[in-house]
Amino acid sequence: MPLSYSLYRNNINENITNKAVKELINQKPFSYLCSTNFMKMSERKIIHIDMDAFYASVEQRDNPELCGKPLAVGHAEERGVVAAASYEARRYGVHSAMSSQKAKRLCPELIFVPGRMNVYKAVSRQIHDIFHTYTDIIEPLSLDEAFLDVTENKAGFSLAIDIAKDIKKRIRKELGLIASAGVSYNKFLAKIASDYRKPDGLCTIHPDQALDFIAHLPIESFWGVGPVTAQKMHALGIHNGTQLQACTLEMLTRQFGKAGNLYYDFARGIDLRPVEPIRIRKSVGCEHTLKRHFSSFFRHH
Repeated sequence: MPLSYSLYRNNINENITNKAVKELINQKPFSYLCSTNFMKMSERKIIHIDMDAFYASVEQRDNPELCGKPLAVGHAEERGVVAAASYEARRYGVHSAMSSQKAKRLCPELIFVPGRMNVYKAVSRQIHDIFHTYTDIIEPLSLDEAFLDVTENKAGFSLAIDIAKDIKKRIRKELGLIASAGVSYNKFLAKIASDYRKPDGLCTIHPDQALDFIAHLPIESFWGVGPVTAQKMHALGIHNGTQLQACTLEMLTRQFGKAGNLYYDFARGIDLRPVEPIRIRKSVGCEHTLKRHFSSFFRHH
């Protein structure tokens, strides 16, 4: 190993306290360690804002008679689908993408209201107007959630958690809605943190707490692990963060290809992806609910 590389590596080790990052330093190539994103990783301040039951909450806000009642946004007819459910409805097991008929069986008192996408888009713009008073580095994931990079912010806050508190307070006061917020040094952990204490949650994951926090996560909580991947993980004996942390990079890339690199890094609290203000749409989906159920037709043809 070149002397300069060895000294550089040792210098980084001396100045970094995060155990996960230190482990990564000893395994990643020199070019990786020299990357600007890596050097600034633990210095970043990322917030993930996720509106609580967004569509349903807007409907309850605009029609106070619906407050406190189990509510579904969607259509109640035979082939209808739940687009969103209030927390009162979720207590019965009702959730988005569920058939309306099943939702009504679970919760006979469920109230259906048609969606108003133009209204939700308008409210989303109002939420983003609030975001922009703190930073212009905003990456929307959908109408009701976004990442914010507040490492350098317009309001002059030194702590990201104070910005998150202020955003939550303003959304409640100005828009009459509830948001959950997650704060950490990367997108992976900020998103997990926002979901940790929902609804009306606020959670911070500090670099020194990351490994222990990740160790207790079910494997399904990891970004990029869907039902199929989770099933394969389970077959390999990987059910939680602790077991994922025990896996070598070679094993994960052999089993999962390029995604194995992500799982290896995520297990160690590493996520170098920047918050991207402009997201390019990579696909467009379209669906149409049929009036009749055709599952028996497809089983016989």
